[in-house]
Amino acid sequence: MDGNVAVRGGTRPAPALKGPEDDPAAVAPERIGLALDALGYRDRADGGETGSASRRYRFALYHLETIAAERYASNTVFVSRALGGRPPGRSERLWEPVEAGSADRALRRAERAAARLLYACGLDAGAVELGTDAAGRPVFAAIEPLPAGNGKLDAALAAARERFLAGWEAERTRTSPATLGADPEFLLANADGRVVPASAYLPKRGRAGCDVVRIGDRVLYPLAELRPEPSADPARLIMHIRRGLLAAARHIPDTPGVKWLAGGMPARGFALGGHIHMSGLWLNVRLLRALDNYVALPLALLEDDRAAARRPRYGTPGDFRRQPHGGFEYRTLPSWLVSPRVAKGVLALAALVSSHYASLPRTPLHDPEMLRAYMRGDKPPLRVAAAPLPGDVRRLPEYERYAAWIEPLYAMMEAGESWDESRDIRAGWKIEASPSRTR
Repeated sequence: MDGNVAVRGGTRPAPALKGPEDDPAAVAPERIGLALDALGYRDRADGGETGSASRRYRFALYHLETIAAERYASNTVFVSRALGGRPPGRSERLWEPVEAGSADRALRRAERAAARLLYACGLDAGAVELGTDAAGRPVFAAIEPLPAGNGKLDAALAAARERFLAGWEAERTRTSPATLGADPEFLLANADGRVVPASAYLPKRGRAGCDVVRIGDRVLYPLAELRPEPSADPARLIMHIRRGLLAAARHIPDTPGVKWLAGGMPARGFALGGHIHMSGLWLNVRLLRALDNYVALPLALLEDDRAAARRPRYGTPGDFRRQPHGGFEYRTLPSWLVSPRVAKGVLALAALVSSHYASLPRTPLHDPEMLRAYMRGDKPPLRVAAAPLPGDVRRLPEYERYAAWIEPLYAMMEAGESWDESRDIRAGWKIEASPSRTR
C-alpha cells in the first residue's frame, strides 16, 4: 500500500481562515448554544452573573495556536500593586497577561475548552472569554474578533500568520505520504465485568505496555496500550499492531473468564482511545476537519451504543496533541482494536485522507445539530449526513490502493452494523494464549 503521492498542491493560494467577523452566523446565540450543549459547557447567561464562574480567562486563538492568554484578577489589591500602586480603573485593567507555558492547570483546561468551542463553531480565529465553575466545568462568556491596535498581540498575530503561510507552502509542495503511528488501548475484564489492571502484567514501556489514568490524586495504570512501530504503509502498521498484541499475550496469562476488550467504553468509567499519530505533514484545520468528517463520523456509526459515553470528556472532533518530536496525535477516535476489519479500514482511511484532504469538501459536523448528534451517539441523523461521504472518498485518485480495506468498513456502515464491546478481541486478531502464560 505504500508509495509516493502527489499531494494536493498546485498553485492554489492558502485557504482563508475564518473569524467571527467573517461568519456572524457562527456566533449567533442559537449556534453557540448548540455547540455548548454538544460539548457539555455552561453558558454564563444561564447563570445570570459572570460570578457563576469562579475563574475567568481570555484567549486569542489563531489557527490551532493560542497567541495570547489573560487571567482575570479579581483581587484589586493585587492589581493595584501590579499597576505600581495606582488603583485600577476600567474593568479592562483587571485582566493580567499569562506567559506561555504557565503551570496553571485550570488555565490549561480553559485553554483547551476555548479552542474546542471555537473549532465547534466552525471558526479558525477569534478571542474567546470563558471561565470555570467550582466543579471545573467551562462557563462560556463571549466569542469576538481578534482585537486590533494592541502592539504585543499584533506582533504575535503577524508571527502566527507567517507560520501559517510557511506551513501551507510546505504542505502544498509535499510529495510523500504521511507516516502513521498509533497507540490504541484495550482493557482486561473478568467474568464479573470488573477491570483487571493491565499493570499487573504489562510493563509501563515497550511495544505492549500499560497506560496511565488519573483519578483525583491517584495515578493508576489500568489500561493496556500498544505502541507499534510507525510506517507510511497501513499494511505494515497493522502487522506491527498484531505483533504488539502477540507481545501482550506473552505477558498476560490466559485466565478463564478474563476478556480483552476494546471500543469506546467497554467498562463503565474506562474510556478507550485509538489515537493515530501523523508526521511528515502539516497540521492544519482543513486536515482536522477532513479527519473528523471522513474518518471519525463513519466510525461513530459503527460504535457500540455504550461508546458515546466517552464524550464529551474524550472523543470531541478536532482533538489533537502536538508531539515534541514533530507531527501530532489525532485523539478523537475510540479504540478501533475491536477487529482487524475495523482497524484496517480506519488506518487506510486515515492514510488516504491525510494525502487528499483538500479534495474532500463536506463537513457535516460543522452543522451544530449534527455535532450534537455525534456527541450523543444519535445514529439516525448521522447516517443521513454521512451517506455522501463514501462517494467522495471513492473518487480520490488513490482510492483503488486502499479499497480492499475501506470497502468492508463502508459495507458495515451501510448495513447498519455496529461492533460489540463485550466481545474478546483476541479471536478476531487470531491471538492465542502463550502456553507458558496459561493458568
